[in-house]
Amino acid sequence: MKILFYRYNSICEPDYILAFKKAGLEVVEITEEMYRKEIPAEERFRILLENIAAHKPLFVFSIDYFPFISIVCERTSVVYAALSVDCPVAEIYSSTIRNSCNRIFLFDKIQYESVKDENPGNIRYMPLGAPVERLEAIPFPDKKEYPVSFIGSLYNEKDKYEALKKSGKISGPALEHMEKLIEEQLKAPGLDIVSEGLTAEDINALKAADPSFYTDPDAVTDMDRYVAVNNYLGNHLTSLDRISVLNLLAENLPEGSVHLFTRSDTSELDKRITVHGGVESLVEMPGVFRKSLINLNLTSRTIQDGLPQRVWDIIGCRSFCVTDETSALGEVLEPGRHLFSFDGYEELPGICRKFLDNPGSAEEIAVEGFKAVSASHTVLLRALEIVKLILSEKLS
Repeated sequence: MKILFYRYNSICEPDYILAFKKAGLEVVEITEEMYRKEIPAEERFRILLENIAAHKPLFVFSIDYFPFISIVCERTSVVYAALSVDCPVAEIYSSTIRNSCNRIFLFDKIQYESVKDENPGNIRYMPLGAPVERLEAIPFPDKKEYPVSFIGSLYNEKDKYEALKKSGKISGPALEHMEKLIEEQLKAPGLDIVSEGLTAEDINALKAADPSFYTDPDAVTDMDRYVAVNNYLGNHLTSLDRISVLNLLAENLPEGSVHLFTRSDTSELDKRITVHGGVESLVEMPGVFRKSLINLNLTSRTIQDGLPQRVWDIIGCRSFCVTDETSALGEVLEPGRHLFSFDGYEELPGICRKFLDNPGSAEEIAVEGFKAVSASHTVLLRALEIVKLILSEKLS
């Protein structure tokens, strides 16, 4: 049996290609999008149609959701399976989400709840998984080099709101109101305060200031509000969070404890933080996880109730993860046994000091976490679940 795997160069793609092959499927990759970012719409349609005609796949698969794939699959009566690894994904709210061909898997429970009734039974909640087999092949280091580390963006390069503010493109009452909402939201998790508090005037100010503001007049939700909350204020809040928490750790832990691996601008960070460059996700990142006693996951504000891929990658490396709490966490892993969680950034310095003083405890939790994800939460198991679902429908 064949599947078509539509690629755009997500770092998660190689692991799912390997998993589907291990599940016994022949994987045909469509790779034009990896190398040509500006493919005309009609050419995208043609490429996919030709591949469907040539290979007659069991289903078409992609990491994240592409409305045009759904359109083609609906017309050709082929199942389209899309696994979301990012949040926000504005395309999830395209009216094409209602197509009967779709089998969509979302890892953020709030996003899932917001859209599941648009296509009952064909939109499902599915946590992400650990690429254990790839990570197991990477040699273990002889010792821990980094007491506390974080790998990831500071989100300042994604912070459109801050850029618009600095340029003067948003100002006046709308800016003042949004600043107040942001100040309140910083004291609480999630995005509820900004989501409920944004006015039509605030949203229109953002739209007027940025010609690239994403719009979809046929969306199944209020896309203007969604984009304003997630792509603008959500990213801004995430940037403020990450910079402030890393500075908090630098101020309260022994000098040299905090290591950051990023390609972001680090000019606002405490000079006691050791800043490294970015690392290649598939090859270099696992080595950093294994060389770190404490690996931080600082979840983006736009992921409101789900475990990001970073958590699974850390634990899949048999490494110790400290992450923020969500209700989704306790449904798949046991805090205190498989990883450690915190409720509020002010708790983090104390948690880090505890494990810096007791490294053996961190190692024990890392081993238990690895056992749990290896048994129940691997990329291979997620891929098998998707294949099993589609095959059972074909046979029914």
